Amino acid sequence: MAASARVGWALALALALTLGACRDPPPRTPKDTVLAFARAVEAARQNPEHRRRVYELLSQRGKDSLTERAQLASQVSGWLQQPWEMFAPGRIRLRVSVDPSGMTARVDGARAWVTVRGAGGMAEVPLVREDGAWRIDLAVPPMAQLRPGDQSTDGGVGVLPRAP
Repeated sequence: MAASARVGWALALALALTLGACRDPPPRTPKDTVLAFARAVEAARQNPEHRRRVYELLSQRGKDSLTERAQLASQVSGWLQQPWEMFAPGRIRLRVSVDPSGMTARVDGARAWVTVRGAGGMAEVPLVREDGAWRIDLAVPPMAQLRPGDQSTDGGVGVLPRAP
């Protein structure tokens, strides 16, 4: 192998390892998943490209709802819309700040609930274990159920709902 080819492979390997190291490790616990979700939401507020990470941390039920919305938006607009683009840029937000020391988790088989206490109050975040990973199980209402003025239309999409 020529020296230039070896250098090229070495640079490609270094880049792959660097990019891999920049990603957060996959969340292993319900609390880890809520923290990863909170970080992704905050990153998405600054850079819309991070909305995809928010989407990736959702349960299949949440992903299916956003996929349905994206299909409807694509039909109406004539532009292909991705499911994660249903989070309004700059408007996705947490309703409660996430303080790791104020979190408690209850696990019951493949379901879990993480209670988050922080500025803004308290929220109970439902999770489900899918394909060996904990996912945020937010209920995204169907489009037909949304009315002007509903909180869900502001880009929050039920992110960290307040506890009753």
